[in-house]
Order: sequence, then C-alpha cells, then structure tokens
Amino acid sequence: MQAHLLRLGDRTELEQALARTGCSAGALEYFAARREMLQIYVTGVPSPAASVIKQEMLSRGGDAAVHAKVIVCGTEKSDVIIFGTAKQLGFLADKLEKMPWWGLPGLAAKIRLLTAQHRPHKVKTPCGAELAFGSGMLLMGIINLTDDSFYSDSRCGDDTDKTVRRAVQMAEDGADILDLGAESTRPGASRVPEEEETARLSAAVKAIRKELPQMPLSADTTRSAAARAALAEGADIINDISGLQFDKNIASAAAEYRALLCVMHTKGSARDMQKLCVYENILSEVCSFLREAADDAQKAGVEKEKIIIDPGIGFAKNYNQNLMLLRHCESFRALGFPLLIGASRKSVVGTATGTASPSGRLAGTVALTALCAAAGVDIIRVHDVKENKEAIMMAEAVSKARYE
Repeated sequence: MQAHLLRLGDRTELEQALARTGCSAGALEYFAARREMLQIYVTGVPSPAASVIKQEMLSRGGDAAVHAKVIVCGTEKSDVIIFGTAKQLGFLADKLEKMPWWGLPGLAAKIRLLTAQHRPHKVKTPCGAELAFGSGMLLMGIINLTDDSFYSDSRCGDDTDKTVRRAVQMAEDGADILDLGAESTRPGASRVPEEEETARLSAAVKAIRKELPQMPLSADTTRSAAARAALAEGADIINDISGLQFDKNIASAAAEYRALLCVMHTKGSARDMQKLCVYENILSEVCSFLREAADDAQKAGVEKEKIIIDPGIGFAKNYNQNLMLLRHCESFRALGFPLLIGASRKSVVGTATGTASPSGRLAGTVALTALCAAAGVDIIRVHDVKENKEAIMMAEAVSKARYE
C-alpha cells in the first residue's frame, strides 16, 4: 500500500476522485460537505455569544477561536474565528437563528451567505452579448482616453481612430470586455473637467460600438452625467472606482439602462488616498464596504446579478495591504458577486519585482493574473491582453485537469 496527500480543489475533482475509488455516486453530497475546513472571521461578538459559538462548534466536531478572557467574562466583546466544514457551519446557523439574543439570527444569515454554493451563471449585456461568470476568468482590456494615466503606453487621449484601432486589436487578442476611462485615477491625479470626460467617453464608446457591435464595453467613471452619456452611446458596464461614494446617482443611471455596475473600494480621492491606508481589519472593512455598496446599488434598481465588486488594489492601500487582499480573493468571492481585480502594472507589482517603471512590470502582472485565475477571480483588468490571455489559458488548463 502507498499513500499520498490529496487536496481536492473543487466539487468536480471530488466527484472524479470518488468515481475512481468505486464509491457510490450518492455519497457525493456527504463528502462534499467534508472536502474542506472553512474559516469564518466574525468581529465584535459579545462574550456570551462567543462562548455559545465555541461550544456549539465543539459539539459538532469543529471549533472556534475566541479571546482568552471570554471564559471568565473578562472582556465585553471578542472577535471569533469559526473553524468547520460547510455542513458543520450549516448546523451552527440552524442553531443560532433560533436564539433571539446578541444578534445571533443575523449572524446565522451571514454564515449561510458566506458558505453558499455560487453556481456559474450568464448575464446578458445591453449590446446583446453574454458574460459568463463562474466558469472561467474574463479578461478586461484597459483603454485610457487620457493624457495622464500612470502607464504611458496605454494612453489614447482624444484620438478616436487610435482608440478604435486599439479596441479592435484587443478584441483580436482575446479581450472579453473593454474598459474605457477618460479620467486618470492614479495617486495624486487632478480631476478632469466633467464636460471633457463626458465628451471623450461618449465619442469613444460610439466609435468602438460601430466596429465591435457585440463587444461588452465598460465606462470607467465616477460621474453619473458621464455614465449616462456613455450608456446612451452603447456602454454595457459602469465601472465606478468610488463605490458610489462620489455620485450615488451613478447606480440609478446603470439601472435605467439595465447595465452592469462595478463598485470598488477606496478611501478619499486620488489626491489623498495614499495617506488613508489605516485599517483595524482590512479584510473585514473592505468586505463590509463592498456589501453595503452592493446593497445601495440594488436599492437604486440595479439587478443583483448585474453587480460586480472590486477590492481596489492600489487605492488607499499600502504594499502589504494590497498583497493581503490579493491573497484572500475567496473572502470577496464569498459575498456572492462576480469579483474583478485590477492590479496591472501597478506599484504593488513594481515593489514585489523590483521594477521602478510601469513599462517593466509585464511579467509580474502576468504572474498575478495566473494566480487570480487559480483563485477563481471572475474578471481581470489588464493593459496587455495577449500575454495575460495566455496566462489565463495556462492556469485554467491546470485547474481543469481531469482524472484519466
């Protein structure tokens, strides 16, 4: 007899491994709940509730890490890390929702959301194309309609012919979405006049739509007037890097045109955001922000399946904070919305690889794309379509390898 360690990456691989052993197909659900131990981090739990959670998990074969003084009531509140399988956490949620104290029914609902199985689904865009989420990474190509973006090779300015040529080339190289921005959001950038941003965005969307009628187009803007102008010319997605902080009417604009809406986490403005990299628990705070922004978007009429979230790599985060967000993509995916990551050629790549200039950060960006593909990220936003497309293809080939 020989033995080897086996980490079953997903439900499909588990199903194949069980079939190889000759195990009954009916056992799949039983073992699926035991495939992986999950961890849920809960902040600010009243000490009595923390004790309840720990005892309930221990009785089910799981566990919970709590403050050392919870047992003697030496602290009013404690953060809690719950360890358990999906099945054990489901049993915990069943119990907590019957306890009308300390907000436990609300916590039960959060546990159910975070442990829910998110199936692949397709969303139809206004241009008539379909975007498939959950079955592979989509590639969003960046086209900057500014003269001030941090990576000079991505700039098209107000040259519409150049913009269209770049869009067509990106489509040929394998882009699934094109993201058009007419205002630089790099640290320290000044705001572009609204009229200029609106004019450049609408002209670019109109011109590209004529050449690429079925290509999903995203308008990268924080202004509802610019968003409406782009949507009127055929944009399918509004990419709001402020997460509805600068102009809440942007969500209403997206809803009116039945467009998709991406909400991103940031603090402050481009001028001061790098002075605001202060968090008590960055994962918890970014997740809370994105959940609230998504709720606000739905209240404004945006359909849930048309909301995308982005943790905002490089926006009000320092080097290590950016790496932590990239390392924990599963925390954002568990919120139940398609996840977009935009780290292409950014300073986090430069610091990690020792490349001062954005022009030298292609290899690091490609590595990040492959890691994000392996982590199940839904959309990657990049400057270089062909190279990153090949990275996605390679990463997905490995993740989709099957037993023979």
